[in-house]
Amino acid sequence: NIFVCRAKNNINNEEETSPMRQPIILPHQTDQWGEIATRYGKVDSDCQGIDYVEFQCPMGQAERIALFYESVLDATTSTVQDQEGSSIAIIAVGNVDEMGRSEQCLLFRESSDPLPPYDGHHIALYVGESVEDFEQAFQNAQLANIVWCNPRFSDQVMSLEGLRKEQQFRFKNIIDMETGELIMELEHEMRSIHHKAWPGKNTTQ
Repeated sequence: NIFVCRAKNNINNEEETSPMRQPIILPHQTDQWGEIATRYGKVDSDCQGIDYVEFQCPMGQAERIALFYESVLDATTSTVQDQEGSSIAIIAVGNVDEMGRSEQCLLFRESSDPLPPYDGHHIALYVGESVEDFEQAFQNAQLANIVWCNPRFSDQVMSLEGLRKEQQFRFKNIIDMETGELIMELEHEMRSIHHKAWPGKNTTQ
């Protein structure tokens, strides 16, 4: 994994972006890494959160990936080109403001390099603002025939009854919505805002 650390300038409120490979820094290694050790290291880091997670996808598939997320999760999406002409699908997964900008997003950047074999890594997302939103996403996934159970875990959800019990479901195939063909694999653990791990839950109640 490559982490891109962005330091916020408190004087003029601008952000400075510094791409770097993120080391795990232990207390006895701070002399080796200098100020970065306390800014971005394992000890005393002031991490504010993750803006986006970026994945490589096959060439010519960014727009199809955007359509997939629009169709199944009713996500706000866009497709842009980088300076080298590669297309990038931007999938909003946080709150979206009136300008269409989201707090967090998934990026799928087209790459001509062969994708490495899928190794089982996964993401967890919380869906919608209500039970109805969450159940609609599940039904959309059922219609697309992508609902999947990971045999490693006990939440074997294939029905609305199971969904209401577990408050989550899974899929791992990102498909072309017109042909049904597989574009790429990425396990999604899709959770309701009523899931016990929902970060917005008031833990004092």
